[in-house]
Formats: sequence, structure tokens, C-alpha cells
Amino acid sequence: MFSIPPRRAGIATLAIVAIASLSGCSALSGGSVASSSAPTGELREVKTITYVNPAPFYPAFDDVGQCFADAAKENGWKPVEVGTSGGSVDNQGAIDLISQAIANGTDALVVFPTIPELFTPVIQQARDAGIYVVAQNAGAPSTGQQTQVGTDAKELGALIAEGLGATDPAAQVGILSGTASTTPHVQEIEGFTEYAAEHFPEMKVVASDYTNGDSTKGPEVFSNMLTANPGITVLFPIEGTSVAAAIAAVNERGATGTIKVVANDLTDDHRAAIENGTLLGVGEQGWCESGTKAVEAVKQLSEGETLPDFIPTTSTWYDLSNLPKK
Repeated sequence: MFSIPPRRAGIATLAIVAIASLSGCSALSGGSVASSSAPTGELREVKTITYVNPAPFYPAFDDVGQCFADAAKENGWKPVEVGTSGGSVDNQGAIDLISQAIANGTDALVVFPTIPELFTPVIQQARDAGIYVVAQNAGAPSTGQQTQVGTDAKELGALIAEGLGATDPAAQVGILSGTASTTPHVQEIEGFTEYAAEHFPEMKVVASDYTNGDSTKGPEVFSNMLTANPGITVLFPIEGTSVAAAIAAVNERGATGTIKVVANDLTDDHRAAIENGTLLGVGEQGWCESGTKAVEAVKQLSEGETLPDFIPTTSTWYDLSNLPKK
């Protein structure tokens, strides 16, 4: 995998240091949960660790699961993966699966609290039961999680703006994300717009909409977006499940090559789209690394270590010029 480009590496380091310096204190049991990983009670031995896959239909989350399972087995733990059904994100379904894992007596949880306030009660329930909780790519210490492993979303957004700006510094961008409350999506848009404003002042986000977790809305939203904003030169679907819809919307207008598409994650489908020219490039989030580091975080917690609020994975921009071999 290619590393973060040198001119972005300094920014990445500063962001990581700033986030990692946040800490407080918290308990594994009791009525309230504060904002730190530091355990104050008896440490729990880990025998079973559960990953709640938020979207089994999306390949990147399967990458998390595979690397999660490999790392858990290396520690002699039983890995359990559960996931919601259907083709859209189901927050209540994920919460129900977390509740079931608690009832089943899991010792540790790796979860994706997409909308933090929805997940706070069940995460606090897990903590009250002495279960270690590591979040993936979302949430906040106030939800009760002991650390978050995943993408520095602002850094990822900046990387995508940099990659896009190399070929279209005056891009007029239409963005489709999850919801206005999906924290990593909000941060990614912020990173994109802030980097563009500093380095490519003519690059603008001219349209923005949401799927509200329903990936089937993508085709209609992109079609309406392009009709209402004929000056759009780039579509940016933040949710991986909307990338195909963006490519199709461009193709239906006969605008492939004129209107570009950028996205997240180097899945097999996205690799093929980069190779055939329907996708300009992607910001890869290091999903396997995220699964491995989540298990490492649980091991550290079980050994009494205090962790930072955020443990970053490596983000990388890939386009046809640096696409790694399979």
C-alpha cells in the first residue's frame, strides 16, 4: 500500500497527535460512564469477542471482520461476527445485535455507533456489565466506548480533495452522504472543503444530499442533483453503497469522462471502475488495519492500559497512477 503523500503526512501527524492527546477517566462498572478507557475495577479475562457488522452487504466491512477474526484467534479468543440483514444500514438492528451479544455473555464488543446518541444506552449497558467496548469509525467518548479505531475522516476528506485537485482544481462537486448526524461523513466533508478552500479556491461543493441510510435512494438523488445543478463536474458519494449509482447517473447522461466520480474504499468493484475510467479515484481507509487494531485495543484494555480516545488507521489516495496490484 502506498503511504500518505509527503505533503499531507505532516497534517496527518498533527491531527493524530491532537486527537490522541484527549483523555479522561472512566469505569467498567457503575451507573455513569465518563470519557476514558482507564479501568478502575477488576479486569475481565477475554474469551469471546464480538464484531457487530453494520453493513454486511458492503465488502469493506467484511475486510474488517476477516482481519478482526484473524487477530482474535492469534490471542486465543473466540471471534463472533454478527450483522444486520438487508441492503441498507439498520441502526436499530445493530443495537439489537449488541443487546443480544451482551445477553450471550461476550467479553468484548467491536461496534459501529453510526449515530452516537442512538447507541449510547446499549453501549453503557455493555460497560456496566464489564464488557470492553471499542468503536469503529464513529461515536464519541460520551457514548461509553473506551476508544475508537478507524479513519481520521477529516484527513480522508483532505486526501480526496488533493487527489481530485490534481486533475480538476476547479471541480464543482455534488456530495451524497448518510445523514447530517453521521459524524464521520460530516468530518470527511469538512476535511474536503477545508483543504479545497486552502489549496484549490475554485473547487466548490455546489450540492449536498443524504440517503438517510437507504442506498436505494442513490440513483434518484444523483439524477435530481445533476438536473438541478448542470455545472457539476464531480460526484462524490461518501457511502460506498452509492458509488454504483453515481457512476450510472453519469453514464446515463453520456457524461463519462466529463463528469468524474470520486469515492471511498478500494473494493474489487471500485478497482475495476478505476481501471475502466468510470471512477477517478478513491480514498482507502485501511479497513483490515481497523479490524486488527480493534482487537489489539481490547487486549490492551484487558491488560489495564489506558488508551487514547482515537486510534487512527492509514488513509491513502488511489487512482490509476498508483493503483496497487492485487
